[in-house]
Amino acid sequence: MADLIPSPVLEIRDEEQLAAEAIARTSGGLTTALIDFQIADRQRLRDLVASGTLSAPACPELTNANPSSPHTVILEAQAWMLAFIARRINQLPKRDQIEFARLFQIQLRQAAPATTNLLFAVAPPPNVNVIIPIGTQVSTADGSVVFETTVQTVIPYPTPTASIPAQNVVAGATLQAPDQLNNLVDPIAWVSSVTNLDAIDSGSDDESIEEALQRARDFQQRGLRLVSTADLESATLQDILLGNGIVKGFPFVVAGDFGGAPRPGHTTLVVMTTTGLPLDDPTKALINTLLGQMVGNQFVYVIDPIYVSFNVSASIHLASGQAGTAVLAAIEAAITNFYLPSQANFGRPILREQIIELIQATPGVARIVSTPTGPILAAPLADVTLNPWELPQVGTITITIV
Repeated sequence: MADLIPSPVLEIRDEEQLAAEAIARTSGGLTTALIDFQIADRQRLRDLVASGTLSAPACPELTNANPSSPHTVILEAQAWMLAFIARRINQLPKRDQIEFARLFQIQLRQAAPATTNLLFAVAPPPNVNVIIPIGTQVSTADGSVVFETTVQTVIPYPTPTASIPAQNVVAGATLQAPDQLNNLVDPIAWVSSVTNLDAIDSGSDDESIEEALQRARDFQQRGLRLVSTADLESATLQDILLGNGIVKGFPFVVAGDFGGAPRPGHTTLVVMTTTGLPLDDPTKALINTLLGQMVGNQFVYVIDPIYVSFNVSASIHLASGQAGTAVLAAIEAAITNFYLPSQANFGRPILREQIIELIQATPGVARIVSTPTGPILAAPLADVTLNPWELPQVGTITITIV
């Protein structure tokens, strides 16, 4: 995105114009008839001479202005250097950009811890309540990831389970599969098990200067007045998701009814984590706090991503000396990465030719082997066209080595 406050233009001429003016200023004996025979990139020089606005040459005895002339080559090189220097002069110093951002009270964001809900299962004696203290730690089996509860919770008898909010003890973006946090670091009486039912994809790393400056530009554009769908997308991503997520707005759509009649004043917002997972309810509720900044009669609906799943199946020949396990892993990674939600895949069609190209381009693959009935791929058997609000999602990938 370009700077919203443009840098002052100190030099409006490009290198070709600088060179043309320098050559015309130095060389004599130029006529329009002679320049007409020059190559296409000398057209600018012809226009300058034909205009009659150039002053008399400083060295009229230099009558050769052809590109091969030594002084022409030198002047063109000088013009290139001048244009390069002018471009550098035109850049707004990073120091000044930072100071402008500070005018809007925008500072670097520190890393934030990931959050989740932990499900505690309890089996106490009759009429005994179970207390889960604040700061109760639960880790993965190897202890590499540790979350701790953020509130003290009393589980009254005979309630068998309770969902308790928790956060990572270490700040930073965290991606964790479901049912991985199941090791209670310090045992609590009558707690039989604990786990995270949902995948974890939250938290944020330390913000870089470039990210903060881009956030400042976005804020300068929208301020606290959300007028367009782009304003709503930007505010949701930067202010609510802290830059860690994907947001796509669809104006005139009521409550995700994409097939319904367009309704002015209504916007459906598709939101998800960076890896394409749905947001939790508290985060969705935070998005509604932005509605006070909406200009006009606006109704905003927050929905989860809509996926179209497909499977990939093919048989391949390996190149000589290649390890099958490594090649299969590389194929799966190539296909999965191509269809990641973070690749702005809204509406991306599922095309067999693209999947074939991904497989064929994988190092170690000699070629794809056609199925006995003819198709190169066993799945998908046909291209699939997606709507602008749909996302492709890779299901199972089955690659057979023959």
